[in-house]
Amino acid sequence: AGLQFSPCLSYAPPESSEAPPAFAPMELRALLDGHHLRERDWAYGAMEESPLFCPRRAGGKVFVSPDYNEGKEGQREATMRRIGYLTRRGVFRGWLTEPGPDAELRKLALLECLGVYDHSLAIKVGVHFFLWGGAVKFLGTKRHHDKWLLDTENYVIKGCFAMTELGHGSNVRGIETVATYDSKTGEFVINTPCESAQKYWIGGAANHATHTIVFAQLHINGRNEGVHAFIAQIRDQDENVLPNIHIADCGHKIGLNGVDNGRIWFNNIRVPRENLLNLVADVLPDGKYVSMIDNPDQRFAAFLSPLTLGRVNIAVNAVYISKVCSVAFPFR
Repeated sequence: AGLQFSPCLSYAPPESSEAPPAFAPMELRALLDGHHLRERDWAYGAMEESPLFCPRRAGGKVFVSPDYNEGKEGQREATMRRIGYLTRRGVFRGWLTEPGPDAELRKLALLECLGVYDHSLAIKVGVHFFLWGGAVKFLGTKRHHDKWLLDTENYVIKGCFAMTELGHGSNVRGIETVATYDSKTGEFVINTPCESAQKYWIGGAANHATHTIVFAQLHINGRNEGVHAFIAQIRDQDENVLPNIHIADCGHKIGLNGVDNGRIWFNNIRVPRENLLNLVADVLPDGKYVSMIDNPDQRFAAFLSPLTLGRVNIAVNAVYISKVCSVAFPFR
């Protein structure tokens, strides 16, 4: 018998036969997005224009989606190439150096656009700007801002955030990494004393980060002053790991393989005294510990609160819209 007619052979896309919407799509889009619609459209357009975002045209629309068949290393390098392109296009301009609520809302809107495209891209950017950059901005003072923020914004340096350790989970007070002040040289000596003190699941550490925020117990003259944050360089400009620093790749994951999570050990590395993020407390050249907050519990709370906000911002914006196999920008 010959082939029989099947309805599937005459399939037509739903949008060609369905009734017009009972509402204005642009009004719904304005309600859902809420703010900075023009900037969002500009960011979407920048992604549509570049082959790095795998654009495909169909039915008068442009679809973009990452290639998840590239493998772990391929996805990581693709994420970095996309970040480089977005940096050149000016997407990140003002993210750390422009003050005011409008600049903050614009930054969140653009991060959300990146999350619509690919969560790996949003997480990688979020770690760099909200965790590394946020720590420098909100825990540091003018000397840190002048030295680090603009280079962070321009991706001259690539930052990560070495807080989580294998042994403490989310108990930041329980971290075991130690920073001991050497008053003879004016340096902090940072050391990983045991296996459980290794910095673990650090986004950006495995391949690309040149600098990190290190959270460590500050020891001065045999006294533990509690958890503090320090800036440390971990790679040179050619992405070679620096001496006395050991980094291991966390390997393939069930998702977010565009983010290079890694483990870090420190073998008595030395960082200048000025690399202590000193908004809450400082160490004078002679080793005297000073703080405007006498109570250690209140000092720890003041130290940690801006970082908690930064982590929440990343989580909320990176998962705002569930990722599907292919994303279209139909409302523009």
